[in-house]
Amino acid sequence: MAQPVTIGDIVENWTPRPHPLSNPQHHILQGQYCRLEVLTSTNDIVIQQLYDAFKPTEETHFKYLGYGPFKTVDEFKQFIYMKEQPSGSNVLYAIFVNDMAVGFITYLRISEEHGTIEIGSVNLTFGTFGYRRVVWSCNALNMKSRVAALRFGFQYEGTWMKAEVSKGRSRDTALFSIVDDEWSQIKEEFQRWLNPENFDINGQQLTKLNGAKVNPRHHKITDSS
Repeated sequence: MAQPVTIGDIVENWTPRPHPLSNPQHHILQGQYCRLEVLTSTNDIVIQQLYDAFKPTEETHFKYLGYGPFKTVDEFKQFIYMKEQPSGSNVLYAIFVNDMAVGFITYLRISEEHGTIEIGSVNLTFGTFGYRRVVWSCNALNMKSRVAALRFGFQYEGTWMKAEVSKGRSRDTALFSIVDDEWSQIKEEFQRWLNPENFDINGQQLTKLNGAKVNPRHHKITDSS
């Protein structure tokens, strides 16, 4: 007798998700401690602030990345321009604290059809756009990035061996994810951690963020091991 074929669960009433920039209201995102604004290579003031903020000439900042360092602000500006191409495939946000640009984040590998997106604003991704899956990927040797992914609630999925040749070196890529039905508990942990009562008068945290342990998938893995 033929064995039944196991296939994935039916996704009821599925429709493609909206692109992050399809709604102009999402071009500026105001949070509790910072503000995100869409970043373009034409904003010279913000480009200069970013260049000054994270010292992109320092080799150590780019040890595990496929780009950088940048010798000049024009070289950095060209990098931002290339990240914008082709239009819509990546979405860059500058991070502002006290009206000063201090960093940037990126949505990439956006799949509206499948509702998946690589790392960006997790709350917006699930809560506003209805995406099903957010991915965090990094050089498998980058332990700081791997620890950060777990701290933020991402779960390790595996490693793509020999995924890239980066700066003449072989790179393995570690993959982590959060899916939509895990987000509510992780979001509560972020809200607990970011509560002003969790910080002393010097702004130091009283208890740490531990998103990994509140992720329901973490308990499934632990219970089955």
